[in-house]
Amino acid sequence: MVDAQLEALGVATRRRIYEMLYDEPRSVQDIADELPVSRPAVSQHLKVLVGAGLARSAVQGTKHIYSADPAGVGELRSWAESMWAEAIDRFAKLAMEKEKEMLAEEVRVEPIVKTRNLSLDPDAAFALFTEKIAEWWPMSTHSVGGDNAVSVRIEAMVGGSIIETTDDGDEHEWGRVTSWEQGKRLEFTWYPGRTEDQATQVEVRFREVREGSEMILIHTGWEVRGERAGVDRGGYDTGWELVLAEFEKAI
Repeated sequence: MVDAQLEALGVATRRRIYEMLYDEPRSVQDIADELPVSRPAVSQHLKVLVGAGLARSAVQGTKHIYSADPAGVGELRSWAESMWAEAIDRFAKLAMEKEKEMLAEEVRVEPIVKTRNLSLDPDAAFALFTEKIAEWWPMSTHSVGGDNAVSVRIEAMVGGSIIETTDDGDEHEWGRVTSWEQGKRLEFTWYPGRTEDQATQVEVRFREVREGSEMILIHTGWEVRGERAGVDRGGYDTGWELVLAEFEKAI
């Protein structure tokens, strides 16, 4: 049981939850209100602590109230007192490994990469993607305004905005150009319907091939979305397929 307890406390968030329970009994909502962690994540951490004998739950009305289990902490304390030096060394190493594993899982979000072979030369393909974007972009399905969206434009310069216009004249910024190499490469931040601090990054490259040009679209930076990173990436993986299908139709 001691190994399970050490493993349970080897995660920083779980240690913080255990400390909160040691102070006073709390519900899942009470804990989630004080930490930047969702309720489902709190429930999973509590499940591990209960399984390790470090916490216990009791029903009060319609809620489950969690508290530190004295028996569990007593067992851990007895073991630590008998093997203090070894326990501290092992705990530190395990905590560091677990922290690294969790951090790696949090930041490991694969980029979206889309490749298309186009019948246009790079200059023409670049111009269609940028200057003529309003002619092919699916505004009704891929915009902030939906059915009210009527146009989109890209300001052709570094620092320029990508702007959607609706039928009532309102404008919504989708992102900002961070790199512009005419006919070759375009980079921009991307946050339609979100604030700029939630921006991901998109790079679109064009290169000449025998049949015309090859376009590569790379969408990265999902880590900024936190717990929604995987979900948002999945949505855009499908979304870019639909958008690029319209781009190819325009060609």
